[in-house]
Amino acid sequence: MSIFSEALTRWLPMHLRAPGNMGGATGAFGRLREAASEGGTKSSDTFRGAAAPSGRLPGGESEGANIREAKATATGPLIAYHNLGEPVWAPRDYSAFAREGFMQNAIVYRCVRMIAEAAASIPLLLYEGTTEIEDHPLIGLLRRPSLDHTGTDFLEAWYGFLLVSGNAYVEAVALDGELRELHILRPDRMKVIPGVDGWPEGYEYSVSGRSVRFADDVVEGVRPILHLKLFHPVNDHYGMSPIEAAATAIDIHNTAAGWNKALLDNSARPSGALVYAASNGQMTDDQFTRLKSELETNFQGARAAGRPLLLEGGLDWKPLSLSPKDMDFIEAKNAAAREIALAIGVPPMLLGIPGDNTYSNYQEAQRAFWRQTVLPLVNRTARALANWLAPGFERHSAFGARDESLFVPRDSASRSRPRGTGLFLELRPDLDQIEALAPERDALWKRLEAVSFLTTDEKRAAAGYDAQGGSAGGLKDNPYHDEIGRFTNADGATASNDAQTRVAQARRPSSTVRIGGQQVEATPAEIMRLSNATSAANASTARVREIDPNWRPSPQVYETVEGAISAREAEARQAEARFQELRRDAIPNTSAGWGVNRLTKELYDRGFRLVGPTRAPGLQYRNPETEERVRIMESPSYRYRTDSDQKHNNDFYYRYRAGPGKTEGSHITIPNKPQKD
Repeated sequence: MSIFSEALTRWLPMHLRAPGNMGGATGAFGRLREAASEGGTKSSDTFRGAAAPSGRLPGGESEGANIREAKATATGPLIAYHNLGEPVWAPRDYSAFAREGFMQNAIVYRCVRMIAEAAASIPLLLYEGTTEIEDHPLIGLLRRPSLDHTGTDFLEAWYGFLLVSGNAYVEAVALDGELRELHILRPDRMKVIPGVDGWPEGYEYSVSGRSVRFADDVVEGVRPILHLKLFHPVNDHYGMSPIEAAATAIDIHNTAAGWNKALLDNSARPSGALVYAASNGQMTDDQFTRLKSELETNFQGARAAGRPLLLEGGLDWKPLSLSPKDMDFIEAKNAAAREIALAIGVPPMLLGIPGDNTYSNYQEAQRAFWRQTVLPLVNRTARALANWLAPGFERHSAFGARDESLFVPRDSASRSRPRGTGLFLELRPDLDQIEALAPERDALWKRLEAVSFLTTDEKRAAAGYDAQGGSAGGLKDNPYHDEIGRFTNADGATASNDAQTRVAQARRPSSTVRIGGQQVEATPAEIMRLSNATSAANASTARVREIDPNWRPSPQVYETVEGAISAREAEARQAEARFQELRRDAIPNTSAGWGVNRLTKELYDRGFRLVGPTRAPGLQYRNPETEERVRIMESPSYRYRTDSDQKHNNDFYYRYRAGPGKTEGSHITIPNKPQKD
């Protein structure tokens, strides 16, 4: 017996029951249940009165003589059965995620599309160690995985399935021992076949009542199915979709949209009831039918929006639900949208969701989207594809042709390894093609360009590029080479000629130098660099001291060979900066009196600049524009004087030349102390 029937049995007045005839009452209860289950209109017609008609059960059937006649009363027992509504959530499976999430929710659709399209737009580059391979069968397979799909379509479907279901499956197809095609398989049709140890030993794909099992390698070392899954804390074989974490927010967002649509269809009027407050509290059947018909015809639907409701005497409208304003409808929907975007990994600002502008600007949100969501997904995919497909292409050279001589024999305990390199194929995303990360690249290049202690090859390596061809920085020791100690360049070629061998030997420690009172081991290359840096520092310092004898570079402390080299290079830079300063703005320290200082200032104001010391004691100044020259000298000896020179005993003189090819004038006395104008 249901709760509803039990309640009626307990509270129905005894005078309405037939004595000793529970069967009739039971039949009436059954009819009551049928009337209640038919819903809507019939239920309203059955219970619209305050009391059932006299002499009849609520089902409307008379029980004959077994029921006593009794007058209806305004007061009597009342049963109010109310069941607290529980939330109804969508199922947690792939079909629900695809239907309720991706296909019916705009936020989920946009998030998945943004991530899938962004990730699929990044080109994948093939590397063998640090060497990029531009032409290779693996690159061709990824660019055209099948006749029906391009590489972008393939990766977009891959990322879409991975985000919606948490799992992505790819089938490899081989012909004549060569990998030819790759096909994306739907996750809801794939089933993992676990082995006796619990780990997957195969996969079964079912469609239209037919099943195909994948177990054996399509080519040596390549399984038929690649299964990439997202982390799932309670499942060993299947991944967890981010949509599952956002399922509650998706249900709220979808329900809010459905409720809003229903409200619009009902002329944006919330649910309510018309209460008849007349003296007897009841309406006749004709009145009830007419009122119901008028409400449905004239006041429901979009075409009746805004039409006033005219209530007759005794009728009052009582709302039974909250209005959109009372529910804070818009904010609730935006909050659900933010939770969805957060779970999938898209900044809400990029989706146009208001109220979550936590980033300083749109560019910061873009960089966060690429760095935190797209690139980790692309890197994971690139590593998975390379580890899966590389064994099928290891017997190809860097130029794509099959070359058996490059490989050692394969045995059961080792993978094939290119002879002389020991490097395997690796896929990496081309970050230079991402426009959103261009500001970061520009900042990196500017920092590297401003660094003076790195070589060109070191700067290229820091920027992600190979060393320049033929430079010593491109040579590196290859532990797999037959001749131990030999070096190879970035392409794996052996350093076989004498020049490359000498470079390799120069990079090995072979002697010591004295630094800080102790002997430090150094390579010939380091010794040569230290010698060059010391010579450059001494030459620059000597040139400055000819003009400013008291100048000294800043002291530095170092304990290694590289530290000594850096110190000498710093001294050379300081000396060069001081020399340029003396040439440009400073007054040379020549112990000149007032007249020399005044003349020098006038020369600088007219565009003259210091050239340097002359053969005769003195300094020479030149105007770069007019090529005029002036020499300032101490009192010249007799062998440097001309016949027209003035015979004064002043300490300083100067001589003027009007330009190239002009004769230098005679000595002019420079006064030693201020003179009256």
